[in-house]
Amino acid sequence: MKISSNHIGKILKNDIYSLSGNLLLRKGTVLNANHVESLQKHAYYFDQAFILDEPHHLSREYFQHVKNMYETSIHTFQSIFANLEGEQLPPIDEIQGMLTPLIDKLVDDPVFTRYIEQVKSYDNYTYTHSLNVGIYSSLIGKLQGLEKSSISLLGQMGMFHDVGKLLIDKNILQKPGRLTEKEWMEIQKHTTYGYDLLKKNRTIDPHILQGALLHHERLDGSGYPTGIKHSKIPYFVQILSVADMYDALSSERSYRPKQNIFTTTKILIQEANYNRLNPAIVYPFVRYILSNHLREEVVLNNGKLAEIIFIHSDEPHLPIIKVDDHFIDLRKNKDLEILDFAN
Repeated sequence: MKISSNHIGKILKNDIYSLSGNLLLRKGTVLNANHVESLQKHAYYFDQAFILDEPHHLSREYFQHVKNMYETSIHTFQSIFANLEGEQLPPIDEIQGMLTPLIDKLVDDPVFTRYIEQVKSYDNYTYTHSLNVGIYSSLIGKLQGLEKSSISLLGQMGMFHDVGKLLIDKNILQKPGRLTEKEWMEIQKHTTYGYDLLKKNRTIDPHILQGALLHHERLDGSGYPTGIKHSKIPYFVQILSVADMYDALSSERSYRPKQNIFTTTKILIQEANYNRLNPAIVYPFVRYILSNHLREEVVLNNGKLAEIIFIHSDEPHLPIIKVDDHFIDLRKNKDLEILDFAN
């Protein structure tokens, strides 16, 4: 069977290799227009057995299963931390055990992350944000082609990255208005508070300590708490920083509404272009996020409805869209902008 646009949105059941033996696409890839175009260039033919059903056609029972896993993890995580007093060390092994089933699902099941995007919650922000960042960090690790052990470690880094906020006054964390300079300085201390708390566990993985301390550092030196630059920021922390920013922007906060994925991914691209986040991490992640929404209907800033048709590899936040019977490349029409999904 020859690859065609009819396969967009479907999932690869097996790895696909070129005739020379080079890996083209990994098992579990959700095919987008870019993948189809690449396979067509290779004049690739494959058996229908290589294709699974579209994610949207999976059962409601599976969706509920993912939702239950996520909500159970949130409840367990919150219960663990609610019982801590002062600077008591969190039970790291217990939290890692709670995270393992989620990470296993993420690694082995290509549809899981699409459903997570739909079921994730923003209630009790400190807890849900930590779990979400753990999931997104693991996802980015998977997109980067890392081994399962590294993907799991990234999930743990996400779970513990904001643990220092448990030592910050809740009135400051939940303040709806603008922070004073003194309050902002206190918020920034959550990085060192978390590091100091976690290092009491002498067996903890150093990457988790680095994640707690350095996840607000930026490649251009504009971050905190130390202002280090570029290669001095560990690679896994650079992944964590992207996941942290993505979830923070797409979450409801006491001082602002959540941003939709088009605004959020645009900001991530800008941060990469401004040399604050690593482009080699940001671009594949943004491509993945937006490719999950191919063929979906969106609203443009001129009030018209459009359909997302193609995600560019170099500028994924400016896709080709279809308006009525016309195709428009947003890279060449900068006056047009996607505002949100149509429904």
